[in-house]
Amino acid sequence: MPLEKSSNDFGTKPYVDGLIEFIERSDAPITIALQGEWGSGKTSLMNNLREALCGEGKSFIGVEVNTWEYSMLSSPEMTVVRILEHIIDSIAKDNPDLKNKVKTVLFGIGNFALGFAREATKIAFGNTGAKIMEGLDVKSTLPEPENNQTFSISDLRREIKKAIDLKIKHSAGKEGNARGKKGVIVFVDDLDRLNPPVAVEILELLKNVFTIEKCIFVLAIDYEVVVKGLEPKFGKMTNRNEREFRSFFDKIIQVPFSLPVNSYQPMTFIQDSLKDIGYLPKAMQLSTVQEGLFADIVKASVGNNPRSIKRLINTLSLLDCITLHSTARIEKSVKKDTLTEQELKMKLLNFIIVAIQICYPRIYTLLVHKPNFKDWNREFAVREGIDSAALIDDDNPDWTDILEAACSADAYLEQRYLDISKLFMMMRDIVASFGKNANENIGEVLKEILDKTFITGVRSNVNVEEFDRKTFIQNLYENVGTRIQERRPDIESLRFRNNTGNGGFKFKVDDGSGYNIKFVPSCNSDDTITLKIEMSTRIMRSEAMKGMSLDEMLKNPVLAQALSDFDSSISPLLQGMHYFNSVHSKEDNSSFMSFSEELRYLHEAGHMSGDITHDAVYLINLPKPSDFENREVVDAIADMVIANYDFRNSMKDWR
Repeated sequence: MPLEKSSNDFGTKPYVDGLIEFIERSDAPITIALQGEWGSGKTSLMNNLREALCGEGKSFIGVEVNTWEYSMLSSPEMTVVRILEHIIDSIAKDNPDLKNKVKTVLFGIGNFALGFAREATKIAFGNTGAKIMEGLDVKSTLPEPENNQTFSISDLRREIKKAIDLKIKHSAGKEGNARGKKGVIVFVDDLDRLNPPVAVEILELLKNVFTIEKCIFVLAIDYEVVVKGLEPKFGKMTNRNEREFRSFFDKIIQVPFSLPVNSYQPMTFIQDSLKDIGYLPKAMQLSTVQEGLFADIVKASVGNNPRSIKRLINTLSLLDCITLHSTARIEKSVKKDTLTEQELKMKLLNFIIVAIQICYPRIYTLLVHKPNFKDWNREFAVREGIDSAALIDDDNPDWTDILEAACSADAYLEQRYLDISKLFMMMRDIVASFGKNANENIGEVLKEILDKTFITGVRSNVNVEEFDRKTFIQNLYENVGTRIQERRPDIESLRFRNNTGNGGFKFKVDDGSGYNIKFVPSCNSDDTITLKIEMSTRIMRSEAMKGMSLDEMLKNPVLAQALSDFDSSISPLLQGMHYFNSVHSKEDNSSFMSFSEELRYLHEAGHMSGDITHDAVYLINLPKPSDFENREVVDAIADMVIANYDFRNSMKDWR
């Protein structure tokens, strides 16, 4: 979204005024290209030009074309046609009196547009042009040519010139100016958002059709888009063919105007905006040092890009509004004339974290997973998927090494590593200035801010509470293992499975057979934790039981007793704990209340032709990792492990 006219101009007024005067002096036809990266202010500049040059009392008639709107739900070919139609309709559109005078011209323009559409698609898209036109619903908006009349581009150009002359003549009478308007300026925005080859086709169309006296085009398009759009025609740009790319651009564009992003001076706008949203008190005057800190944060994150700056301000405003409503009070600090030193430092920390969230979401995620970045180590890097080969050859890399390795995996982050590192050092120094206790607990200080900012993150699956799978499994081992030893000291074969982020238990029964119970923890998109427990309860049918129903097999007393005992442990969990569920469900999505009920359902559905029982799988869903340390949950998991052990022992002689 472009900055409004009332917004600070970032110090660009001399450039804008110079461009306005240049257009006033120029002899049409002429085409001007506004060039700049995404969000650099091309649309805002276009709005300023239109307001200064077009409208009542101004020198030019303005026509606006948002190419992105015309490309929505349209084929590339139809996009070209619709843009052409819109420009022609806008030039010819006026009050009822003028419409009567140019009725014939309007009808002719419609015919020319239809004829040109057929001709242009053949030129631009080869032999498939005729087939393309058959699929375009041009007839619904344009009248059919009469008597099979055909039209050329020069015919179309001549009719458009008539419409422009009539428009200018009418403006003279309307505004009492004997000379009328100087011409028409067509503002074409968002070409950068189109598929580059389509953007190039539109440029060629405008060049071929609208090279007309008194007609000026202002285009928002960067040279790099033109290069990509010409690749199907010239191939990849190299030193040998660069001249062809440049020649095409120069043929279409007479005046390239690169937005002076490096000369932008955004701090006045940022300070005013922070006060407008209540982030800083309106009466507060930042010192040179304080202003320099905010400026350093901006420079190391969003830079001078107006759209990114506005996104940063909007995010801060949203978070502030949510904080106020969540605490059900009005933030008093915004009504004060100033902030205490401590309050301002917290504002700076918050500003840094939101800036990292917006500009470097991957790094923000690392902070969320472990707010105390001073404790980042090799184990943390491996858990986060950071390539260990990128780490400095050190047995004990520190947080700076981890940060550099994380950035090296991404070309953009690698390019911005020094800026990102500077932001982290600023956070470190600000927290250190709070005193020894705060410096030792930097993770707690940052987590307080991270807990409030995660809702505006790019990724929906970021969990604010640090979720360390290995630590989670280790805690389960300690708590559940201790409880099993207390209840069943006779189970001597129970061992822990290797903790690789998953885990579980392995055990042997009296005949020496070994089995596994697997734990698979995961962090969900709604920030809850799910522990999947995969039991080892599968029993295959014997040859004698092939084709038997479950009821027929349950006549075997050993099987019947083993299932009954297993149900006596599992059913109370399924029936009494809302967070405990079987992985399977009935057709109506209701849950099974026992293992036997689940088995009967699967048998009747024909899924158990080779088995009597299957490996049961259960899910425990809780809000946070620490909930799995509650006594009730620990007891439930211990009961499951014991029940699986007893079931296997009961069935050890089954054949």
